[in-house]
Amino acid sequence: MITDITVVGDLGTNCYFAGDMNELFVIDPGADADVLLEKIKKNGYKVKYILLTHCHYDHIGASSRIKAETNAKIGIFEGEKDNFLNPSVTLSAYFGDAKKEAEPDFTFSDGEILKSGEFEFKVIHTPGHTSGSVCLLSGNTLFSGDTLFYLSFGRYDFPTGNLSDLSKSVNQKLFALNDDVVCYPGHGEKTTIGFEKQNNPLLRGAL
Repeated sequence: MITDITVVGDLGTNCYFAGDMNELFVIDPGADADVLLEKIKKNGYKVKYILLTHCHYDHIGASSRIKAETNAKIGIFEGEKDNFLNPSVTLSAYFGDAKKEAEPDFTFSDGEILKSGEFEFKVIHTPGHTSGSVCLLSGNTLFSGDTLFYLSFGRYDFPTGNLSDLSKSVNQKLFALNDDVVCYPGHGEKTTIGFEKQNNPLLRGAL
């Protein structure tokens, strides 16, 4: 499986190219559309879906351009679509340039399987950073958005965020995965579930 990373934007968002190069998923294209489109062209990627782990502006900012250039469809969790349409929740009203992004073409649900060629990605609803945040699991590879980071976790003080929900998402859902699952977060370096189960400050009862 391709797992190609490009760091984009002022906040250093990890944009991932994942799956089959002929039915590729672009996960969280937050900015720098020209850079991402050049990588798509250079590598001969054929983009099937643009998948958003959540609605914040630094994860969606290049979606419209990539959709326009590749005809890929934009997907977001069914419970996050209303958040996507609200600039106060996307934070574009405060931090972004408030430009209107193309609306999602489809929504997906908790537990749904999205296919990129022979590769399957399971949707795991992980509320806490936003109410509709998700992680995407393919084999032993997890794209965790802003839910789980290396030795850290997503902020919960933005609109629709909630610390209790975030703690439950990490402890009950992500830490239930196998220790050898490699976690590719929305910002920063990769980690493993096993390492975070032993060291992350969001361990049950730690906060």
